[in-house]
Amino acid sequence: MNRTKFNPESRTIYTNAGGGQYRCLSNTDDQGTAVMQNISSKWTLTAHGCGIYEDGTIDWDWSTGGYFAE
Repeated sequence: MNRTKFNPESRTIYTNAGGGQYRCLSNTDDQGTAVMQNISSKWTLTAHGCGIYEDGTIDWDWSTGGYFAE
């Protein structure tokens, strides 16, 4: 499946290719870096190198600063 780089849009919910749904809380730049939050567990992270697949699922190359939000 083809993967292309993309910039998540704030307030949009995406399905992660590895499972789970994530809301984009903020897009920090135009290089595919965004603050994402798992809508079930509230695990919040900065995703670097975001990519989207043909089926609309997303993933990222790596993440930093992960924590559980209250």
